[in-house]
Amino acid sequence: MSIDAATVKQVATLARLRVTPEEVDLYVGQLSRILTLMEALNRLPTDAVEPMSHAVAMAIAEREDVVVHGNQRAALLACAPETEQGHFRVPKMIE
Repeated sequence: MSIDAATVKQVATLARLRVTPEEVDLYVGQLSRILTLMEALNRLPTDAVEPMSHAVAMAIAEREDVVVHGNQRAALLACAPETEQGHFRVPKMIE
């Protein structure tokens, strides 16, 4: 499959990119080569290949969900410039 200059210009417009005519010619060649390689990959037999989430077989590191630092509401609110009824008080942003 090959890409033409009109397609490159359309994609550049959609991506809000400014491209020069020289860049259009360069991208036509590069994108055409990429699509050719993708077509070659699509022709490979992958029926016997199991899906995988990572290239290296790894066990997921798991740890117990334990609370390390308990309720520190008072300490955190002490750092706030203003508080109200146990919450941070911030200026109104929307009118």
